[in-house]
Amino acid sequence: MQSTTPQVAVKTAIRVGGVDYSLHVSKIPYLASFVTLQKAAQPETTEFIHGPIPLFDVALKGLESGYRQCFRSLPVDLSQHRTLCETYKFLNIDVLNHMSLDAIIVNLKVGKADYDVDYGYRPIRGNKELARDTAFQLLYLMLLGQLENETKDVQKLYNAVMFVVSHPGTFKYRTKRVIRAAYEMRFSITMKQRSRLDEWEMKGAGSGEDDATTEEEPAYYDSDEAFDWYGSDRS
Repeated sequence: MQSTTPQVAVKTAIRVGGVDYSLHVSKIPYLASFVTLQKAAQPETTEFIHGPIPLFDVALKGLESGYRQCFRSLPVDLSQHRTLCETYKFLNIDVLNHMSLDAIIVNLKVGKADYDVDYGYRPIRGNKELARDTAFQLLYLMLLGQLENETKDVQKLYNAVMFVVSHPGTFKYRTKRVIRAAYEMRFSITMKQRSRLDEWEMKGAGSGEDDATTEEEPAYYDSDEAFDWYGSDRS
């Protein structure tokens, strides 16, 4: 009779840069391959040692607890965020999860509260965790991703950056600053665009600037409502 007991994934003890971890290496393709090769070379080994991997602890935290944790774990320093993205690429982590730019934009907007009109405008809580995780995917796309049509997609990216900057109830200070810096580094920005970004940053000042606070806000109120934005400033 075949057992119906669910199989529990076994963690692997591995030392990375002198720090001991217990990991589900199947979630980290590079380390899974590393362990497989080590076992093939030394079948009896139970000790796996790898050299330092830049910002591995932050990468692991983002993988296990959501990419939003990356913004909370690093200072407002674009170079460190780029290093982190390069570490994810080195580890063969599919940060974008095959998502298109349009899909990323859709997920950025799920942090907003809404109302169910079929039930007397009952408030529906926004999914801020997904929106904040998606903001890191947007950052990865701008730093290391490939755009299908850069000429066409640059406007969509600007609109996405504007959405992040103009919704301080969902996206906090570090996220907004790093997202904006990444866009300005990769693409040219007009004076009108810069002025609009500056304007929204000033409006958002004081609306909860600590990225480490408030995972979710009450369903009956969403501070993003006062910062809703539609339209285009590419000129």
